[in-house]
Amino acid sequence: MAEIAQSILTALDQETRQAVATELAAVIAAGLAEVQRRWPDAPAVDDSFAAYVRDRVTRQPELISALPRLRIEELFLAWWAASSSQGIAAFERAYADDLRRLVARFPRLDPSELAQALRIKLFVGSEAAPPRVLEFSGFGSLRSWFKVVATRSFLDATRAKTRERTDELEDDALVALVAAEPDPRAAHQQAELQGAVKRAFAAAVARLTRRERAFLRHASVDGLTLDQIASTYQVHRATVARTLASARQQLHDGTRARVIEELGIAPDELGSAVEALDSQIDLSLSRVFRTTAG
Repeated sequence: MAEIAQSILTALDQETRQAVATELAAVIAAGLAEVQRRWPDAPAVDDSFAAYVRDRVTRQPELISALPRLRIEELFLAWWAASSSQGIAAFERAYADDLRRLVARFPRLDPSELAQALRIKLFVGSEAAPPRVLEFSGFGSLRSWFKVVATRSFLDATRAKTRERTDELEDDALVALVAAEPDPRAAHQQAELQGAVKRAFAAAVARLTRRERAFLRHASVDGLTLDQIASTYQVHRATVARTLASARQQLHDGTRARVIEELGIAPDELGSAVEALDSQIDLSLSRVFRTTAG
């Protein structure tokens, strides 16, 4: 506790340091005691937590007046959730009732998909950005902050749902799924082929399981790695890899088969399109699953 307080004080200007020194130590001590009370099995605070607290506190422009609102125990929960699955579980237990109430306000959307999307937004970082939960300032209520982030995430999902329209896909990208040749047969005009491909791809996506669609969305649109998807869904990395491979093969085979059936094209007339299919699936999925950034 003393080390955390001292590291913060050394980063402050002299006037602020003198004004907050005693209260800061008391707030930190009370917060760490609350951590021990609420999560006795949680990991001990370390240098990374101390650095996180120091960063949050020294960013506060009106620290003297804001200090009574500093919540060390809630900063700890945010830090813990960003660093381990046990922390994520503790965070989700703490706000499970809030999440249920928020999800209930969006009855047209799948509750499990909303929860998973929020989990990724909060706890999965990337090379470009850390987990969103680390944006919590520590001043004020983590519950209130969580409810704001969750509501925005669910509103984004609502808007995105209305945009999941296969007919918005670019014709050239879709045609490349099954027809690398510019004119596989004169009897089948380009417009007819384009329509058939759109319908076939939409049908193939619709036949995937919910998990297959979710994993494809995370891999193709969110840019998550196999390990990140596995951690989010608490499954083995190999399970994610097998699910993605199976889903891609189903899209490949399903789209191809339906176009052949609808247009009466012989399989060997698709030529090099079969080879082009895999490389184009991600492009098409990125449009099928495109979401509002945020």
